[in-house]
Amino acid sequence: MSQSLRLSKAISRLALRNTPASRACPTSRPTLQASYVFRRNLSTTLPRRAALASSLPTQPTVVLFTPSQADIEKEELDVELLPPEQVKLEITDRAAEQLMKIAGREKNADVGLRVAVESGGCHGYQYKMELARSRAPDDYLFSHPSIKPSNILVDAVSLALLNGSTVDFATELIGSSFQIAHNPQAKGSGCGCGVSWELKE
Repeated sequence: MSQSLRLSKAISRLALRNTPASRACPTSRPTLQASYVFRRNLSTTLPRRAALASSLPTQPTVVLFTPSQADIEKEELDVELLPPEQVKLEITDRAAEQLMKIAGREKNADVGLRVAVESGGCHGYQYKMELARSRAPDDYLFSHPSIKPSNILVDAVSLALLNGSTVDFATELIGSSFQIAHNPQAKGSGCGCGVSWELKE
């Protein structure tokens, strides 16, 4: 299946599974828990965040789990799986280190960061990040190759819109947050909020 057709199907599935969202920019960055202090810095632009991420050590993630077609059919999910050889996600060392700290605080090596794409926001799509303690049937499970545990979970629909991206963790003047950088599917630099983005045509 071509990349454009796969993206088109992913977009259709997002529209079906998401409830109507506000077209306004989010007032804050996605949060995991209040204790983890994930807040946006209004003075830091998205291009600057991307530049900072590109200057940091990144590693191709190790794919720890790939959903099977049998898993998808069992759950009666309408999901298109990417071929294993095309699955790609990178992570910065500092993002992996933060995930390892969170797993330590939670005293649970299975805890990870769930990254998803939802329709909405001022540019049409937005990232959603939250703490996850278990894997869903259509989840891909990623990890830093050497800094562990550093679990990242991405559902099959979202992966079509995130594949090739970099997961980063940035500490700014008034807070810190996990961020998505260098998304090949995103057009331009996106919104200054760092969450909403536009799909390439």
